[in-house]
Amino acid sequence: MNKIGFIGLGNMGFFMSKNLAENGFLVDGFDSSEIAIQKMKQTKVDVSKTFEEVCKNKNFIITMLPDGNAVKSIWTDAIKFINNNTIIVDCSTIDINVAQDLHKICKNKNIESIDAPVSGGTIGAQNGTLTFIVGGSEKTYENVKPLFDIMGQKSILCGEGGSGQATKLCNNLLLAVTMSGLGESLKLANSFNLNLEKFFEVISTSTGSCWALNNYFPVKNIGPISPADNEFKPGFSSKLMLKDLKLAKKGAENNNLKLDLNNYVISKYENLIEKNKGDFDFSVIVKN
Repeated sequence: MNKIGFIGLGNMGFFMSKNLAENGFLVDGFDSSEIAIQKMKQTKVDVSKTFEEVCKNKNFIITMLPDGNAVKSIWTDAIKFINNNTIIVDCSTIDINVAQDLHKICKNKNIESIDAPVSGGTIGAQNGTLTFIVGGSEKTYENVKPLFDIMGQKSILCGEGGSGQATKLCNNLLLAVTMSGLGESLKLANSFNLNLEKFFEVISTSTGSCWALNNYFPVKNIGPISPADNEFKPGFSSKLMLKDLKLAKKGAENNNLKLDLNNYVISKYENLIEKNKGDFDFSVIVKN
């Protein structure tokens, strides 16, 4: 079971497929972007000439795409060409309802499927340290886990189909809120003319400690290397964070919930987009 069709060779897909190809899997890649295809030729990944070619005679199909519409279109077409022994894995972050609908379509065709959005950004994809947040059956998960172990350092089966997407949205909501809160804390610290190295040293070991501060501190030359050390180049872009926050809002509304902090950070990221900062890393929110 070592033949993989990888669809979506962008910033994340490039490294994910590359790591699989360098670790004993036979990987065929496909993307509509000629730039992505040319870049892929630097790796051991074979580039398929047609969509049918990337789907046929594979043990796994992996998709890494920008949104639910793209995933739905690709999965619907892929089902026409794969056999019943192929497992379809989506690593994109998409609408929960779309993910659940796609699982149902696959089940009706006797095809195994997994939703497995990731956490870790392009740095995690490059280093093979992603976390895969998985929804699907335990049997299917165990079959796919060897791939997750190569592309990442951890994978967690969260429940039935769609649970991976739901858990990822909860995670990104919390991440956006904590990063925004860290920004306000930094503004207060700067108003007091505090030494930010001492600020980091204290808070990273105090009750305000969080991942946004400890691992992704958005101030240049303090703490671990982060996008702040590279002019806030992503990483994980602000426009993608906004997309995920809006998916969380939609999910909440479907469950008759109002998430006040989610709505607040959505407005802040929308403001960033209006300032043409959507391609900057999401941590640039601390400057907004």
